[in-house]
Amino acid sequence: MENNNVKDESNYIFDKSMNCPICDMDFKTKQVKTGKARFLGTEEDLRPKYTGIDTIKYDVCMCPYCGYASTIREFNNVTPKQRKLLRDEIGSKYVSMEHNEPYYTYDTAITRYKMALLTAMTKPARGSEQAYLCLKLAWLYRGAMEEVQENEPELPERADYYRELEEQYIKKAYAGFTEALLKEYPPICNMDEMTINYLMAQLAHRCGDDDSAQKFAFMVVGSRNASANAKEKARTLIDEIREARQETRE
Repeated sequence: MENNNVKDESNYIFDKSMNCPICDMDFKTKQVKTGKARFLGTEEDLRPKYTGIDTIKYDVCMCPYCGYASTIREFNNVTPKQRKLLRDEIGSKYVSMEHNEPYYTYDTAITRYKMALLTAMTKPARGSEQAYLCLKLAWLYRGAMEEVQENEPELPERADYYRELEEQYIKKAYAGFTEALLKEYPPICNMDEMTINYLMAQLAHRCGDDDSAQKFAFMVVGSRNASANAKEKARTLIDEIREARQETRE
């Protein structure tokens, strides 16, 4: 089973040559081939699903020499002041390592994302960028949980471990985006106002903050820019919250 997974996932990726803006070393990072994986849609909290591969695993680029890590989109977006700070705070303490797997496992991807989060906190990056990394870590833990459930059903405690960590990072993402919305204006992490409102509704619901979930969901329903699909999902969420509250009262 594992060999088939390696073979299949390896078909979707390639090695991209990179130069680190912090230590100036050349290295390679694995990237998803454009158009190779077929998009299947998104889950309620916007986690994208593709055939054959979890593309989220490949969104972060990490220098194996100094530990600098960031999403590909933000990788070269560093100022001279940040460069020195990252060298002093991360590069000076980082032990060089190479990942030689034919593809990134979930545990490897999680490590890379945590280094990206450390980088973002050290720079410091915008609050929304840090929150989005937390959301993607939650997605990775969910993917790891699903993989265990599919391939190692005899290890339910391992799936529970990943599920608990997913919940922790969902809460961190919600808190981070909540704070970011007080200081930043859409687009936020390439999400327009309708998309961020929809995401906040879903995250609030996951975190048990249903008053806020309804508020954000109603903003989506009332938006002229929201798609019919987004409005329908927002209405479904509002109905779920109402039904749950009705059951509690009864």
